[in-house]
Amino acid sequence: MSYLLRFNRTRSATTINQLKPLKTIRSRSPDDVLHREKEPTSYVSEDDDSNSRVSATSNSSDMSKKKKSKAALIAKDFKSRAANLIRRRTTEATLSEKSLIPSREDVQSWEQSFDALLRHRYGQALFRAFLRTEFSEENLEFWLACDDFRSCKEPKRSTKAKKVYMDFIAIGAPKQVNLDTETRMSTIANIDNPPMDTFDRAQRRIQGLMEKDSYQRFLKSELYINLLRRTTYPIQRRTTTELTSKSS
Repeated sequence: MSYLLRFNRTRSATTINQLKPLKTIRSRSPDDVLHREKEPTSYVSEDDDSNSRVSATSNSSDMSKKKKSKAALIAKDFKSRAANLIRRRTTEATLSEKSLIPSREDVQSWEQSFDALLRHRYGQALFRAFLRTEFSEENLEFWLACDDFRSCKEPKRSTKAKKVYMDFIAIGAPKQVNLDTETRMSTIANIDNPPMDTFDRAQRRIQGLMEKDSYQRFLKSELYINLLRRTTYPIQRRTTTELTSKSS
């Protein structure tokens, strides 16, 4: 009897101990359970994701624009250098043509007449090379454009006049020359229906400026002095040789 009583007590205690966790779980409130079981999670909202995509797209667009801008600058610099190289080589080739090499009399005449210098192909090319060192080549280019306009026939004269105006005379033109207001306005007045002498006054103005300024420095430049020496030296050498042979 006592054995059965101890057995039942032991069994009841075991059952109670097994049921204690269940009672503990059931005694917790739903909020407590949710609070304990809830695990922190990281997420990105749709707005944040959208902003991230917009930011990434904007950065990509900015980088693309910077690359295009850099490429454009490189291309522009390459084009400018290539144009200068071609122009320099063209001038050198022109000056090296044997058929264009002037005589001593030609070179000496340039010192006496600016017009003689401009009308000689070699002299003109040499003077252009000098003007390029002073960044005033547009003056000679305008002078040549005016000469070319006078030889232009009637159907193309209006188009040619407008091109000369846009390149050299208009305010802010890429190769704007230094004209006084009166000369500029009188030239502009004839652009729509240009007669043959439309640019004569402006051409004389620019020629006068070159003759008083850059032409005087050209005569003192190494370009002109060295050419004068080269054209004079062979005659002096022949004269010296002849004198030596006569004395012997």
